[in-house]
Amino acid sequence: MPEITFFDLMKRVASKKGEFPFVFLYGYNEFLGDRVIRAFVENFLEGKSDFNFRRFYFDNEENSDWGNIINEANSSSFFIQSRKILVCTVRDTKRLSLQKEDKTILKEYLKNPNNNTIVIFFVSLDLIKDDYKSVKKQKIDKIVKELNSPHCYQVDLDKISEREVKDYVKSYLKKQGLSITASGLDKLIEIKEDDFISILHQLPKLEIAEVEEKRLDSQDIDEIITGVEAHSIWDLTDAIENEDTEKYLKVLHYLFLHGIKPTLILGTLITYYNKIYTAKFLLKRNLPVKDIGTILQQHPFFLNKFMNSVRRFSEPRLLDILKIIYALDYEQKTCGEESARLSLQHFIFQVRASKPGNKRY
Repeated sequence: MPEITFFDLMKRVASKKGEFPFVFLYGYNEFLGDRVIRAFVENFLEGKSDFNFRRFYFDNEENSDWGNIINEANSSSFFIQSRKILVCTVRDTKRLSLQKEDKTILKEYLKNPNNNTIVIFFVSLDLIKDDYKSVKKQKIDKIVKELNSPHCYQVDLDKISEREVKDYVKSYLKKQGLSITASGLDKLIEIKEDDFISILHQLPKLEIAEVEEKRLDSQDIDEIITGVEAHSIWDLTDAIENEDTEKYLKVLHYLFLHGIKPTLILGTLITYYNKIYTAKFLLKRNLPVKDIGTILQQHPFFLNKFMNSVRRFSEPRLLDILKIIYALDYEQKTCGEESARLSLQHFIFQVRASKPGNKRY
């Protein structure tokens, strides 16, 4: 059976469609495996008991063996009370190497598995990322090939896409009576960069957030996830507009102290000034302020302040600032985080230097 993702498997389990005789779960993000197991129990067992749910451990303390496990897997029948879920958890890397006899037992079982039993082969190792990568290459990838069967779902818990995370976040929040804007989702991805898994850990924070109209936007996400007050970014842009070096450096220091990465600050500034440039374009076409706020997904609380900034800036001045920011963005992507941190500190001086005294904006 082709490999499927965590979210695909969760959808199939929730729909209760199809049969899942054998599931192989592995990945550095092994905590997701526990979610899969809970989903199977909730959707396929009529009340969890010692009879219909059993765990076997492959570690240095227990001596589980595949022969006994497969015998039990074959003992269940189509009667609801007789169906079983057997979870076989590997906690020791030494137990990942299947013995010749075990390979034979598993291959024979996978030719004609008992569809009334769900066998979950779960790799749950307490390793750092680099060690896990080594174990995966040396041992887990071999098991993937050995368990290749139309009856075996193989799930790499680390293969998660941005689209899947966004869809899951929207669905999760909807169940809690909340919604999230497109800019809010983008901000969530921006803050966590490509660490999609960590976004799932933030959902309880979003769930209990007190927001207007039960709707989360980018500024709400900023404050909830980073712990930094949303107005701090406004303070930063105010300092840039007023060329207030002291205030700019003070706010920047505040953001760094709270663990906000330079990439996030640069991304926020790029988004902010692009929105101002777009708003100026829409104002020229006599679009109402409220409509501009809707198009740019600007929070109503900040809309008047935002539009004041739009009116104060001229297009040439905006282009000057955007050129500087894009140059900084390119630099941080090629030279690293520490370089970006220093560049952001120098940014206010570049903005001031880009405004010659004999040039009017």
